[in-house]
Amino acid sequence: MDKRLDLLNREEFEGNVIKIVNQLSDIKRGCCFAIEGSWGVGKTFVIEEIEERLKLIQSEETNSDRYFVFHYNCWQHDYYEEPAVAIISAMLASIREDAVFFSKDIDNTIKAGYEFAKEKFKEIAGLYIKNKIGINLISLADKIKDNKDKIEDAENEFDEMFSFSQTIEKVRKKMQEIAEKRTIVLFVDELDRCIPQYAIKVLERLHHIFCGLENVVVIMAIDRKQLEHSVEEMFGARKDESSIDIEKYLKKFIDFSMVLDNGIINESYWEKYKSYFDKFVIEQKDDKEEITNVLSKLFATIDIRTQEKIIEKANMVHSLVCNEKRDISLLVFEVMYEVLMMWGLDGLPNIELIDDGRYEFGKKQIEKCKKDILKSLEAEAYERGEESRNRSPHHKYIQKNLYGKIFWYFDNFYYNEGTTYIDVDGYMVNKRRELVVATKFCELCEMIK
Repeated sequence: MDKRLDLLNREEFEGNVIKIVNQLSDIKRGCCFAIEGSWGVGKTFVIEEIEERLKLIQSEETNSDRYFVFHYNCWQHDYYEEPAVAIISAMLASIREDAVFFSKDIDNTIKAGYEFAKEKFKEIAGLYIKNKIGINLISLADKIKDNKDKIEDAENEFDEMFSFSQTIEKVRKKMQEIAEKRTIVLFVDELDRCIPQYAIKVLERLHHIFCGLENVVVIMAIDRKQLEHSVEEMFGARKDESSIDIEKYLKKFIDFSMVLDNGIINESYWEKYKSYFDKFVIEQKDDKEEITNVLSKLFATIDIRTQEKIIEKANMVHSLVCNEKRDISLLVFEVMYEVLMMWGLDGLPNIELIDDGRYEFGKKQIEKCKKDILKSLEAEAYERGEESRNRSPHHKYIQKNLYGKIFWYFDNFYYNEGTTYIDVDGYMVNKRRELVVATKFCELCEMIK
């Protein structure tokens, strides 16, 4: 399988998570920690990359795999009313998916390890079946696999007289037997997408099954704000000392957290969005590096999913308004225009006005971090006039670089033939066609939401 592109330099973060897991494995300590990030920041990508890297780590003692790695997508398994059943079902599915590695070239010790875990999970599933909790996992999975039409449903009824806690305790013992062979690492994803009641139930079951087990590491990908909302939905907002303390409640399930930010883009963008970048030409050798610099600053405030939507829309709109290759500065203008619209800004007024607290862009105040981004970009776009060069010190003159081109497009589009940035040397005379495309692009963007 081809390695997926890491657009946001996540390798260091992934490496730090793996170091923690390795340390926990060395001392055979059980732990549950979270990878926190807002919706769309790329948590699923990160945990899937970590999963693949952990699967390749060998034990120096046994010369076999060091970890049993499992993936539990809460949202995909929420059709199980009882999360305890969903968890084991997902772990069984992980083993079946990894069966692709059981080839003739795989060492017998590795095969034996997975077969041992598989049998133990079947025993765990058997406990649920015997005590009539959920559905018959083994029967259902095996019969579907064998393409049999009829599925026995005699065990589908829930026996209310059964002691659930006794079953959980037996499950924990089976789980500990598996963990004696290798460190169990369970990744829990998409908890944020579950309805609040089910999300809380999942947290409770994870705690019931895994808390206190040696050599078992549970890693949850969460949006803390969304999870806190789920707790409030279930138990109510904290009003006084008698109300639930949300932070204290979540500490019951999560030992510590690692925060995943929006990341910083790298030149892998050129490969991922090749169809868009190929519509432009690079005229100056430094442009590629400068473009990465501009996009990394603009996208620092935006999650990866939104970034993808911005690029995809820009590509589509540009294709509608232009079928010839143009200077790549136009690409940066198009992306920057979309980002500014997302920020709620109408155009790009004089940057010095940003520091005036009374000034509003499109009737919306701009946050300091965004002000700093715009100011840093504009600082590269112009130079002040000097008396010795017969230029007014009160005007700005565009630099002959990528930044100068971008700000000149904005200036001419919004302010009638350049009222802010002066092209005294006629540097942009041959960029009139780019300006026409930029104008059409902005007009069409307004129609497409």
